[in-house]
Amino acid sequence: MRMIGIGLMGFLLAAAALLLSTMNILERGQHYLGKLTNGSQLVFESRTATPADDPYTAKIQRSNATHPIILAGLPAYQSVVFTMPLDARPTSGYLQINATSQVLGGVEGALRVSIDNVKRGEVLLLPGRAARSLQIPLSPTDFARDELVVSISLQGEGPDSHCSRDEGLEAIVEIETPSAIFVTLDRPLETARDRVNTWGRIVRVAWPHWLDNQERVRRLALATAFKQHDVETVVLGGPSIDALTTVQLRAVLPMFKEQADHEPVSWPRPLAQKGANAGLRRFHRETSWRYRYDLHHEAGLTLPAGLDLDMIFGRQLPGTHWSLAVTLNDRLLHHEILDDSQTSYAALIPLPADVQTASNTIEIIASTTQGSDGRCDRGPALMAEMLPTTRLLAGDASYSDPLIEVRQALSEVGVVGLGVLGVLGAADANAASSLLAQLVPTSATLKPDATKAKIVVVPPQSAGFALPETGPIWLVTQDTITRRPQIDLLEPGTQLPRSSLAVLIVPDTIDMTQIAL
Repeated sequence: MRMIGIGLMGFLLAAAALLLSTMNILERGQHYLGKLTNGSQLVFESRTATPADDPYTAKIQRSNATHPIILAGLPAYQSVVFTMPLDARPTSGYLQINATSQVLGGVEGALRVSIDNVKRGEVLLLPGRAARSLQIPLSPTDFARDELVVSISLQGEGPDSHCSRDEGLEAIVEIETPSAIFVTLDRPLETARDRVNTWGRIVRVAWPHWLDNQERVRRLALATAFKQHDVETVVLGGPSIDALTTVQLRAVLPMFKEQADHEPVSWPRPLAQKGANAGLRRFHRETSWRYRYDLHHEAGLTLPAGLDLDMIFGRQLPGTHWSLAVTLNDRLLHHEILDDSQTSYAALIPLPADVQTASNTIEIIASTTQGSDGRCDRGPALMAEMLPTTRLLAGDASYSDPLIEVRQALSEVGVVGLGVLGVLGAADANAASSLLAQLVPTSATLKPDATKAKIVVVPPQSAGFALPETGPIWLVTQDTITRRPQIDLLEPGTQLPRSSLAVLIVPDTIDMTQIAL
């Protein structure tokens, strides 16, 4: 009987194991437990990353990694770029997306991830606050590219999507900074350009405490050169810093030298031949076209005198009119209600010189006069286009401000000697390089000079000293609100005032040996 009982028990255990295997009960239990803890995940990639023979790994940050990615509304779209290493090539890896979401009840939607316009992964949006994670394996085709464009979108609708004008409140998703591409490489990550690419095209400047002052000035000049070319650059102090030395900075600088080259300005200047302003617009109630121009980036500094506006509009219902407004730097320049039968519009709108600043924004706003009939009334479907013939016309006046005067004075010098008064820390070096990048034109060359300097960086702890007796002298500090340079013209021979971090511009040079601490 004992043997029969043992045999029966063995049979029952085998049957239970077979049942569990057949029905995948354990796997399903794990799946449902995962849904309860992490939320459901759908990955549209069946392949997995193949491990490489060599254990070389890297984390690739997205470009503009310090800027948050926030998607609000249904739908909502954002895209980011990951630049791949060029010398050490990836052999396997995956894209990791970490997201936190706030979703209203009743929303049916998903967070979708695409790579080069191909859908690769999706997770459902859960009501309330939630933390979600999505891991997408990458393929050899992905690794063959120099960069990956990752598009992230919110898709779906809420209970009131068909009539709500505040769709952004239904779902908000923030992509967290730990999101990145993790890869295995065929060789170690060694070259400067590969390291810059994995940092998200951010240049990290090493600033250890033991660095002598002359070497700090060299790295300050190089950090300024990167920022002059619109490259995000950060100076990092402290021990064991993963950042670039002077030699490495010089080696990687040519990668970025063409990025900030501005096309020569030609007149008249078109507003709608390409970009976001080009083409037909389909919308409800209102749309706008914006054009921005920065006079600090233009060689001629010519102020536009007028906007030659050329528009075409779709027809509206009888008794309904088009409303057209033009603003410059949030100042109303023109407003007109068009006849209900009018479908084309042309006007020459003056741009007053006293309204223009260094950075300017023109906005053209088209809307309907038809009123709203309740919260769910989106209004009629409208069409309008700013024609490619719309343009800015040049005027006779030129723009000038203290910053332009400083840049023009330095452009005439050519090679600009750079000195630092005292010891400059990493944080102050960051601020100083940002100021210098705005002050020094790309036509001038910064060169460290411990004796005869035309630009002197003055740290906050530096004591005052007597200024040279001749020539123009400018004191430059950073405005605490706008973060733009604040420039004051000083009298020769006076005492340098005590201030926060400052940059002293002396085109006739200043003898550093007479003021060195």
